[in-house]
Parts: sequence; C-alpha cells; structure tokens
Amino acid sequence: MSYSQSLLEFIDQSSTAFHAVENLKNELFKQNYTELKEEANWSLEKGGKYFVTRAEGSIIIFKTPKKWTSDYAFSIIGAHTDSPCLRIKNNPISTKEGYQLLNIEIYGGVLLTSWFDKDLYFGGRIIIETENGQLEQKIIKIEKRLRIPRLAIHLDREVNKEGFKPNPQEHMFPVIGLYKDLQFEDWIKKETGLSGTILSWDLFLFDAEKSSLGGIHKEFIFAPRLDNLASVHASFEALKTADSENNNIQMAVYFQHEEIGSESQNGANSNFLEATLKRIHGHISSKEETYFQTVARSFFISADMAHAVHPSYSEKHDANHKPHIGAGPVIKSNANMRYATDAFSIAKFKQWCNKANIPFQDFCSRNDIGCGSTIGPMTAAKIGIPTIDVGNPMLSMHSIREMCGVKDHDAIIKVFTEFYKS
Repeated sequence: MSYSQSLLEFIDQSSTAFHAVENLKNELFKQNYTELKEEANWSLEKGGKYFVTRAEGSIIIFKTPKKWTSDYAFSIIGAHTDSPCLRIKNNPISTKEGYQLLNIEIYGGVLLTSWFDKDLYFGGRIIIETENGQLEQKIIKIEKRLRIPRLAIHLDREVNKEGFKPNPQEHMFPVIGLYKDLQFEDWIKKETGLSGTILSWDLFLFDAEKSSLGGIHKEFIFAPRLDNLASVHASFEALKTADSENNNIQMAVYFQHEEIGSESQNGANSNFLEATLKRIHGHISSKEETYFQTVARSFFISADMAHAVHPSYSEKHDANHKPHIGAGPVIKSNANMRYATDAFSIAKFKQWCNKANIPFQDFCSRNDIGCGSTIGPMTAAKIGIPTIDVGNPMLSMHSIREMCGVKDHDAIIKVFTEFYKS
C-alpha cells in the first residue's frame, strides 16, 4: 500500500498549522477519540483514545494500553505543524503606484526567491468578537489568487550573472488588486460569510498549486510544506494502525513554531508535553518518583525531514554522508547536539528498521557547514527522555514547493509502526 495520495490530500487541506490541527481533529473524531481540555478535569481509561490541543496550532494524541500497569512507558513520535512562509502583518494594506499590496513579514527561514511569480492563497485563524462580546476563533482560507511579481529581465540585465537578491522589506509585497478603497477586515467577512468584528488574526500566505506526484515513474512527491507535514502524516498513519496490547502509551505530538525557535506557549520548548505526560501519569500513580521511572523507560522519535544530496551541489555534503531519495529514512547526528541522537538511540532505531525490513541512511553535516536543529534536543533536555532525530531525505527544503520520495514515505511509516509495537 502506498500512502502518497493520502499525503498529498493531507497537505492540500493543511494550508497552515491551524488547518493541519483542524484536519487531524476531524479525523480523530471519526475514529472515536475523546477530546480533552487543558482547563478541565481529565478522566482516562485503559484502552482509551484521546487528544488535547493548545492555541489551535499544536496537538498531542495518545492511546492508553488495555493492560495499563505501573511499569508502562511512553512511546512518542514528535513533529511540527508549521513551515517557513509569509505572515500578513496587522496593518496589512499598502497602496503604491496604483496597486493594492499586502504587508507581510517573514516567518522562519524562507527561501525567498521561490515565492516570486507563484499563485498564492492565504488563510489561518481570525479572532472575532460576537454581538454579545464573546471571542470566537475561526479557521479560514481565502482562495483568491495573489502574486509577488518578479522584475522583468529587461530592467535587470545582470540578474542571471549577479544573482537574484530580493530585499524582504522592499520587494516581498503580494499584489492584491488595483482598488484603493479596500478594507481588509470587510473583505475577509465578505469572502467567508462571517459576521461580528474581526479583532486580530494569524494569517499566512501559501502556494495555491495542488500537490502532485512527479518523475517519469511517479517516484517523487512535489508539494509545499513537506517539511514537516510529511512527518506529521507518516507518524499519524502509524499511530492509527497501532494496537494497544503492550504496556506503552502510544503518543504523537505535533508542535507549532519549530521554524522560529519553539519559544512559545505551544512550541516544543513550552510545558505542553511535560504537563500532558504528568497528567496522564497521575491516573496510574500519585508518586513523582514513579513518573521519573516511566520517563527513563520511554523513548522519543523526533521526526523532521532531512537533506538529500543534491545532484548539482554534492560538494555541500560530507563525502560519507550523502542521503539519497528512495534509500530509506535518515538518522541525523551532530557532535554539538543540534540533533538529540546518541549511540543508544541510534541502536534502538536501527533495530526497528531491521524489524520492519527497511534500510536506513546516516547524515552528518560537513565540518564547515552548520546544520539546523529540531524539536529533539529541546524535548530531550526538558523531559529527560532518550531521543533520536530522524527524517526522510528531501530536496528544495524551505522552498515554497519541495520534493521527496514516494518509497521513503511508505518506508518510514513501516518503521514508525514497528516502533509503536515495541
């Protein structure tokens, strides 16, 4: 079975972190999961299925075992719901040379040049004040095509020689129209049919083009937000089919704000996961000592996409660490702990790969090129749980449109499924 078509549909429906969480919630309700609220009391049962959200952009999903005893452990896969993009500022409309323009700010490490001459939609969440003074959150999507146009080569003759170097303050204005009397809030209400007063928003631009398969054998996935919705989808598919016969809490955690450092109310460096783990543990033991014993028995897989070797820039990789698309999941290591991987967690992950009959690859950056980081080191340090950083190889990371392999996506789901069994 190939999960690629399901991934394409999930990405197209998950235009922002808020849409991703909303789509996950809808699927969980279909599967008879119970929604928990952080501000309410929790009642957990053996063999139960639950989820809890925070700030609409992060979600924790878990299953309790049918035989839940005091020597249980947490089996956790973590990923993130956000991707680098353009966020709409609070005072959004500018007028210049007769054009109506959107004021944006850069969210995360955006590959800016990829956003030019692309058809763009926007969406996210808005906060509305109703007639009786209540605040309501609405998840919206505006499918009106906008565009950030490039300057014609006739007016920039040296661009191919000198390179295209857009200024994020001066050149990143999506053209929204030619009208001078546009009221942004009124326009949103007209497009969505919502009533009330719009007080604030978290709105982001995204690619209007649908995801697709590519390559002469359809071996590639071409899509926006593969980093990191592909990891969200893979772990969620594994969790859906995992049984709860063993004595583990099977859990998937998806944080917002990884691309901007995770320092937020609902990012990986918040107390969201730790608080949830402690509340779960409180249903089986009131002793803090046994909580720490449980954490020590547990394991965390930090799932985030990895850098495949680029055929035109292979010198950017260490000669012995060149992950290839189609060759299996990548184990990511760094001596300075930008990844949480260590020898113990590598050994455990290789065991799961071997049981699933899936190959694995290694990635370590060149010594003269710094690597990025993930939620792995943060959760490992905050919770004190053994952790590994892994992910599928991809190209065009942080572009508006990225690519990875069909075979790899299926493979990592098998490994994650084996992990939840263990």
